[in-house]
Amino acid sequence: MPAERGSNLDTIRLPPSERSLAAKVCTRAFFDYPMITFDWPDPNRRARYLDWLWVCAINYGFRYGVVYTTPGIDGVAVWLPPGQTHVTTWRYALVGYLQLPFFMGFKQFFTRSMKRDDLEQKMREEIIPGPHWYLWILAVDPVRQGKGVGTILMRTGLKSADAHHLPCYLETYDEKNIIFYQKQGFNLIRTVQVPDSKLSFWCFLREPHKT
Repeated sequence: MPAERGSNLDTIRLPPSERSLAAKVCTRAFFDYPMITFDWPDPNRRARYLDWLWVCAINYGFRYGVVYTTPGIDGVAVWLPPGQTHVTTWRYALVGYLQLPFFMGFKQFFTRSMKRDDLEQKMREEIIPGPHWYLWILAVDPVRQGKGVGTILMRTGLKSADAHHLPCYLETYDEKNIIFYQKQGFNLIRTVQVPDSKLSFWCFLREPHKT
């Protein structure tokens, strides 16, 4: 059944039937996100294909992790658990990403997006090679930002990690997010400049807290 719409802040598992609605939330949240505008500089392509892109990302979360939302579908969090944090091309293909080069443009895909993605994964494996939880996606609908939605979506994943005494990792491409993640107990570990670009990302690690 579709998730009940509501204004209460609570965390539920995203029903598969609501993946399209959740993808639209991600599109609105990330339309001007620096990583997205780097990979998709043409706003017309973004408007045309981002909903599809986020459906694929949510499918990835269903298959290899856990996808949280709120009863009102105010935001989306995709957590990848230990053993599933290595994001591979084969796994991308299995959840629908095979069309990505056609939608993005082959030159854009192979010369920019894949290199950036490879660098992101290299940094993650250097910083946290052992078992950990990876906050792969955190999106809050712009009309609901600043109301505690992001915090509540993170909290469920953090509790799971703490219960198993495991660290959590994430990266962000938006400098404005740094303070928010630090308030959630994450420490800024590294700032990485994407070669031949003005794009940077910030890597965060949170050690397990006692439960």
